[in-house]
Amino acid sequence: MFWWLLPLAAVAAGVAAWVGLRRNRGANARRRPVAHADRLTALPAYQAALRRHRRWLAAAGTACAVLLVSTAVAAARPADVTTIRPEQHNRDIMLCLDASGSMSSADAAVVDVFAGLAKKFDGERIGLTIFDSSAIQVFPLTDDYAYAQEQLQDAKDAFDGKPGSSGFLDGTWNGRGSSLIGDGLASCLNSFPGLTGRPPRAAGEATDGGSIPARSRSVVMATDNFLSGEPIMTLDQAAQMAKERSVHVYALNPGDLDYGSGPGQPGAQLRAAAESTGGAYYALDSPDLVPGIVAAVEQTETTAIQGAPRAVFSEVPGLPLGVALLSGVVLCAVLWRLQRTPLRRRAWLRRATIVLLLLAAALRPSLPGGSVQAATADLNVFFVVDTTPSMVAEDYGNGAPRLEGVRKDIKAIAEELPGARFSVITFDTTAHVRMPLSTDTLALETITDVIEPQVTAYARGSSITAANQVLSERLAAARDSQPDRPRLVYYLGDGEQTSGKEPATMKVDDGLVAGGAVLGYGTSGGGRMKKNTGQPSDGGGTQGGNVPPARPDYVQDTRPGSSGDALSVIDEGRLRNIASQLGVPYVHRAAGAPVADMLQQAHPGKPEHSDQDGSLSAARELYWIFAAGAFLLALPEAVGTIRQLRGLRPTPVKGSGR
Repeated sequence: MFWWLLPLAAVAAGVAAWVGLRRNRGANARRRPVAHADRLTALPAYQAALRRHRRWLAAAGTACAVLLVSTAVAAARPADVTTIRPEQHNRDIMLCLDASGSMSSADAAVVDVFAGLAKKFDGERIGLTIFDSSAIQVFPLTDDYAYAQEQLQDAKDAFDGKPGSSGFLDGTWNGRGSSLIGDGLASCLNSFPGLTGRPPRAAGEATDGGSIPARSRSVVMATDNFLSGEPIMTLDQAAQMAKERSVHVYALNPGDLDYGSGPGQPGAQLRAAAESTGGAYYALDSPDLVPGIVAAVEQTETTAIQGAPRAVFSEVPGLPLGVALLSGVVLCAVLWRLQRTPLRRRAWLRRATIVLLLLAAALRPSLPGGSVQAATADLNVFFVVDTTPSMVAEDYGNGAPRLEGVRKDIKAIAEELPGARFSVITFDTTAHVRMPLSTDTLALETITDVIEPQVTAYARGSSITAANQVLSERLAAARDSQPDRPRLVYYLGDGEQTSGKEPATMKVDDGLVAGGAVLGYGTSGGGRMKKNTGQPSDGGGTQGGNVPPARPDYVQDTRPGSSGDALSVIDEGRLRNIASQLGVPYVHRAAGAPVADMLQQAHPGKPEHSDQDGSLSAARELYWIFAAGAFLLALPEAVGTIRQLRGLRPTPVKGSGR
């Protein structure tokens, strides 16, 4: 934005006005006295013609003034904060690690390989899922490689037996058996956004389910394929699912020939499964491992997708350019009407050039190699999400689970606050940081898509304030690292307390929360809750081959004297208490409710220029050069019009005494 041009333009316009108003001696020298001119000027026809001439000159002066103002504004390159979703060309890669006992001696080395892969990729999104009898997602698909390296280091510490890191594997033993390879691969496949619970995509189909663009997806799976238990899905069935969904599987085997090279041995079966998907098979100690996988992944075709929302200061010259072009055409038309005498070539060449310059500016010519400056809503935003079993109660909208409303609202809030840093904390029996503060809204969308409720069998009653300590710690850390950045908290839940005792106070230190809201989901009539067994088939996904999904099982009412499906009911009183303790408003959320009013109450920040290098590539605009040229050429027209108006002095009429 060249706002400094506006005072310069004002000075230039002032100089033009001064020149037009000062006495023009050359003009007087050209005048000749005429006897008895007062008789002519007193005629009614002359007076009427003079009035018409003045009106036309006034119209020309107005058009010229508007032309000068609009071209000056356009030349100053007016800008506004707009939200865009830049197009990206990249791939998704899910790192999938068998954390069973038979892999314990090799997992640390595998994590080193994963870290090496993460360093080699550029622009691709990567994620990590580990599994034994059940799978957990360590981090979702993201292009924040620093965060990915931190998580991979935590994984390496856990596999190396570093004190205090044993909790890393919590959640991988919730199933029956051990090293359920097929189930693990299926869980990794369901970690891709848009694939969970969807029917497989036919070969060549352009979209997943009609709305999500087809993307290059790969799984890098490390396992010795030593099965110990009865999986829901075999390795071959999971590989078939990957093939149907166009996901390439690259297998890493630390025990390549431990069981022999026969076609029925684990290594040979793993190789056949991986190659059937269009992927490849590698021994862990192969020198071609990392470069081979990187080369194979990069050979897959990238697909254009809409990236994360970004706030940018984009140029908006459309209105001033349109006004300038219209006023330029009006000025030329008025002057044509006034000057019936033979045309002066120089004057009309200048006027034609003004119109042509404005036409060129309106076409917005540009050159490659430019950029637009990113903006940021200078905020840290924490989403505290209730993932207790009651959040799948089917009373949101037309029988949808409450978590569907949570997902929609998180994405809508993020859309309205481009450039802010977001964190996701979930809680059931305990609280977990699912996503640290990050501006990567693609990672936020991914983690939001894969939020699932607690496994029903492990639910032992929960408190609606279970996240208080974790939230307080993260808020304090954000304050310490960026004290001037406001912190918003959005608590999303239904207020149902199932721990059997009153919830603790949801209280944080004064000054830690600058705004936000408590968002309530559910109805007073309540809704039934589907059980979550922790298996991929719960979402209604394919269970291998053509086996249909099982009929959903609902949580039963086990209270004395009661039977049938249990109902979960929203407790708005408790939610209002939490809102009061946090110092934020409470808002009940129903399907289709807009977020604008709620956001206004939450005190979101105003986007400002980013202090970091957040510029995005764009064309180099040239319209302002043409607008500046039109402004300069319009200055002589302003001088001429002012002189003509000044020269039309009041004419005395007969009987006036003058």
